[in-house]
Amino acid sequence: MTPNRWAVATALTLLVATGCGLERQAAPAADGREGVGFAAHGYRPVPEPRTPAAEDTGAGPGTSGPSDTESPGGGVPARSVAGEAPEDVVEGYMAALSATGDPEQMRGGLALAAPGSTAHAYLTHQAAVAQAWVDEGSPAWNTEVRSGADGYELCPEDAPAADCLSYGGFTFEDGLLSGLLVEDRDPGPGLLVADGTRTGSAGVRATLLTAYQSVTDKFLVVTVEFAAADSVSLDLTHASYERADGGGERVQEAVGRYELDADTATHAVFFFPGAVPGGTLRVGGCLEECSALVDIALPVE
Repeated sequence: MTPNRWAVATALTLLVATGCGLERQAAPAADGREGVGFAAHGYRPVPEPRTPAAEDTGAGPGTSGPSDTESPGGGVPARSVAGEAPEDVVEGYMAALSATGDPEQMRGGLALAAPGSTAHAYLTHQAAVAQAWVDEGSPAWNTEVRSGADGYELCPEDAPAADCLSYGGFTFEDGLLSGLLVEDRDPGPGLLVADGTRTGSAGVRATLLTAYQSVTDKFLVVTVEFAAADSVSLDLTHASYERADGGGERVQEAVGRYELDADTATHAVFFFPGAVPGGTLRVGGCLEECSALVDIALPVE
């Protein structure tokens, strides 16, 4: 299920001033913004195989002050199989999952998912990814919900069936959705919803939100909230991922706001091919006029 229709040529340019000032510029796609909308559900807006994506545990850009402290957290929610999910709950959940251009609407669907379940974690992650697109200024397109052979499909508008993502195997607890299958595979083992993991550098606070290793192409998708006490330029496109075994990966794509004013925040999402949770996300940058360098080392666990 390679998304041929989303072969979007995205060029990222870093303009470096005084050694570390940076700015991201993306070349327009050949067909405008086609492909952006489905990125949050596993399709990448570049001519590569589909990648996973993601939601968040909080709102969009905020004004909370940063802190240079770190606390452990994280966990992989278990998928609970307790029975067949009520149809109205499933329909409401799928409607929320399809609203990739409106993270607030996506988060509203969390009320239909059992807390701590795979279904809750999956929608949380997908909403976080969608929030990063909104914070960058390029909201994703919403997707269509279609009836599938064994459940539902999410598809870009007017897309052929081969370009859709299938959802089924729904289970529930106490009337709430608890489990689901994506392309007939359980996403639960690859999902992580963080619980207070954060770190800081030069007045910039990074808080891990979610991580998800795609069941379709094994990309690791990491969502983070960055909050700045002072104006800062974040070098998201040069982020890297240090594996627990000592190896590393360069980010293939990063989405989010690169320039933050004082006392503002942004969601960001990073795509790493072949990586798994348990490593460390590294993101650099510098404060205004490069008065100080930023060096974030955020555990993804």
